[in-house]
Amino acid sequence: MIRMFAILEDGAWHSLNEIAEELGVPIEKLAHYCENISKHQVIEYDVCSGKVRIGHKLMSMIMKLRADEEAEAEWERIGAGTAIIPPQKNFQIQGVTVQNMTEQDLKIEFTFNTKLKEIVISKA
Repeated sequence: MIRMFAILEDGAWHSLNEIAEELGVPIEKLAHYCENISKHQVIEYDVCSGKVRIGHKLMSMIMKLRADEEAEAEWERIGAGTAIIPPQKNFQIQGVTVQNMTEQDLKIEFTFNTKLKEIVISKA
């Protein structure tokens, strides 16, 4: 039934007949499924009209995920570099602190094409 969410992600009301036909499932099975998941506010289901649409909470989550994906897609710069980090020292790159938690100098070579989040180096 995950394919149903692809149909509903436009936020509009859709009839059970339309969805059942597109998914190739019996309308009775779809109606029962919609009744159950509407109790959890995943979708809104109007029993009288036989129409469903995606719930507000799920739509908000989808919109947030899309915004995050678009923000990552905008990050197209490729970074590269070499750093020698003394023992128990750190440095920052793109606002991320790289820490050498070992007892020896470390040489790291890096390339990246997404925004860094965290790098920690420690003795295994």
